[in-house]
Amino acid sequence: MKQLSIAIALLAAVTLAACSKPAQEQETQSSTPQVADQSSAATPGAGPAPQGGMVMTTTIVITNSGATNLIGWRILIGANGETSYATGDGTGKATLPADLLAKLRTDIDAAKPLASLPQESPCMKPMSFGTATYVAVGGDRSPDLTCPNNDKGDALKEDVDAVVAFLKIRNTPRSEGKELPPQNL
Repeated sequence: MKQLSIAIALLAAVTLAACSKPAQEQETQSSTPQVADQSSAATPGAGPAPQGGMVMTTTIVITNSGATNLIGWRILIGANGETSYATGDGTGKATLPADLLAKLRTDIDAAKPLASLPQESPCMKPMSFGTATYVAVGGDRSPDLTCPNNDKGDALKEDVDAVVAFLKIRNTPRSEGKELPPQNL
C-alpha cells in the first residue's frame, strides 16, 4: 500500500512537471511579441500580425464552421491589415488592401455590440452544405452572418465576402483537404 502511495505521488509530480513546462515556455513566448517586418513595427498601434494561436483583443477573427461535407476556414486580421488564414487547402498570409480593411473596421464599429446583431429566423440552409460564418473582435462575436437581418449585418456579410474573395478562400470538400488546426481563443 505504501509503495502504491509513493508511486502515485511520483506520477503526480512527473505529470505536474510535464504540464507546467509548456505553460512556462508559452509565457516566455507571449511576453516578447514578434514583429513580422519593419513596416508593421512603424505603424503606430498596429502590433504584430496575428499568427497561429496568438489572438490579440484587437484582432478581427472571421470563422466559417464548414458543414458535413465541407471543411471551414479561419481568418485572423491584425490592426495593420496583416492577415493569416487556415483552410482545408492549407494556410497562408496576406495584407488586406487599406480600403477593404477600413471598410471592415468601420462596419464592425457600426455593428457593435456584434452579439446583438439580429439574425433572420429561421435561416434556411441545406443540412450537408449549410455553413455558418462569424466575425469576432475580443470577446464580442456576431451571430451567423449567413442570414443577416439588418443593414449592419448585410454590410458585415459583404465585407467578409470581399475578404474571402481577396484571399481566394473556399470551403474545401472533406475528401480533398485536411481539418483545420485547433484555435486557442
